[in-house]
Amino acid sequence: MKIKYSGMGWKSKIALKRATYGVTINKLVAEGNCLVKGSELYCYLAEDDSGRKIMIVYLDGRKKNENMNRKAYKVC
Repeated sequence: MKIKYSGMGWKSKIALKRATYGVTINKLVAEGNCLVKGSELYCYLAEDDSGRKIMIVYLDGRKKNENMNRKAYKVC
């Protein structure tokens, strides 16, 4: 899987509510992708080529393609 960066990035803080941790996203990103409170997103943990942990979040609310190789995430 190749990842194409859109040129937008932000820093997020980890929030804790009861027993659940959360990560915030930029309001412009949420509005630009038609996300509203309560929208469900699919998130996956992966590693880049140098072994750094990354989180992939699909903003369209659909699961990842089942044909993707689970271990072969390629980051540009």
